[in-house]
Amino acid sequence: MFVGRKTEIGILENEYKREGSSLVIVYGRRRIGKTTLIKQFMQSKDSLYFLSTEEGGRQNLKYFQSLAFDKTALNLLRPENTLEWEDIFDLLTKGPGKTVIAIDEYPYLAMTEPGLSSRLQRIWDEMLEKRNVMLILCGSLIGMMYSETLDYSSPLYGRRTAQIKLAQIPFSDFAGFFPEKTDEELLSIYSVTGGVPRYIELFQPEKELLEDIADNILRRGSYLYEEPVFLLNRQFRETGTYFSILKTMAEGSQKPSEISGRLDMKQASLVYYMNGMMDMDLVEREVPVTERNPEKSKRGLYRIKDNFCQFWFRFVYPFMSYLEMENTAPVIEKIRRSFADNHLSFVYERVCRELTKEMAAGGLFGDGIAKIGRWWDSKNEIGIVGVDKDSNPVVFGECKYREKPVGMALLKDLQRSALEISEAAPVTFVLFSRKGFSKELLDYSRRKDNVFLFELFQRIG
Repeated sequence: MFVGRKTEIGILENEYKREGSSLVIVYGRRRIGKTTLIKQFMQSKDSLYFLSTEEGGRQNLKYFQSLAFDKTALNLLRPENTLEWEDIFDLLTKGPGKTVIAIDEYPYLAMTEPGLSSRLQRIWDEMLEKRNVMLILCGSLIGMMYSETLDYSSPLYGRRTAQIKLAQIPFSDFAGFFPEKTDEELLSIYSVTGGVPRYIELFQPEKELLEDIADNILRRGSYLYEEPVFLLNRQFRETGTYFSILKTMAEGSQKPSEISGRLDMKQASLVYYMNGMMDMDLVEREVPVTERNPEKSKRGLYRIKDNFCQFWFRFVYPFMSYLEMENTAPVIEKIRRSFADNHLSFVYERVCRELTKEMAAGGLFGDGIAKIGRWWDSKNEIGIVGVDKDSNPVVFGECKYREKPVGMALLKDLQRSALEISEAAPVTFVLFSRKGFSKELLDYSRRKDNVFLFELFQRIG
């Protein structure tokens, strides 16, 4: 099933329509849907898709030649003939129309044939750049994709015409996977799978969430049982350190000093590990949205960005001794008791913030909103704050995932905060609530055009 990715497909189509040649770099963590995106784009086009393996360079070359022969039926490309990369690219791209050539898992190719990126640079400069060809290089090993294709020191630096760092499917597209589910059911699934297409596909619409979790995550040997192990082992050395950091964060630590202190690690060393995980979109560094120089801010906090990793390190990793004995009952009971308060409510806030960002971009709250994020100081925290181009707060919002309607008290707290920290006027207020709002607040919002109420995600009032 192919869901979303309109922006990414649009980028690829624009490159395809480009007059002459184009070189596109597609990268992102494993299971994120890179291959599916490329194959979707290549449908009905004159194209060749090649998946590199960790075999030797000569084996990859022979496989590439075999695919080229299957595509063109040119005698020169027969498997018994010994050809080089230059020869195959030359024969593939002599046709009158545009040819799309996609090399997936390019880092494997670069590892098994040292110097290939320099060789490909020469092939591009001397041949492909002058032809009607679209070359796509794709990979999951993010560090190597940088060093081989994007970094200033890369032989291919400056040749790309576009690049796509593929992120997770946003919640706003999530219903495409489960069209029959309610918004609350979608949120619950999303809080576990995140927007990783391969994880999403494992969850069955007819099953209850806990049943899907047991089958796909908690059962020893199931697909997602050790997924973070594979994910981190593929990208990093010292995976034990990364595991310790993520476990500490899943337990609630966000300040760099607190994380490094609990792990007896220097903060400078912690930054190194965090940067690697941020490249993979596993972790994010947040600063108050009003900060004018976020990179230099000393108020930064680290949070696990990936919903699945947050869930796994909170509910799976600490209970491996039970799960290895195939005793899932205590873990399921732990999830049943604390899933909503200790996990789902945090994901709800993040989703509400993302939806507010999308609505702001669409102009719902007026013009001039530069960005949406969180805000906090030593005493207070606000879940949603939007600022103008001068970093003045102009939107204030909160989201409550609880069993009773939200009343006027929450709005009054936001109004007080706005008076204390905002120099801009007028100010917009946005409230999200799982169980709706009191009659008093609903009546108030109908009289005020700067108060927006959303029951779960649907606008009311």
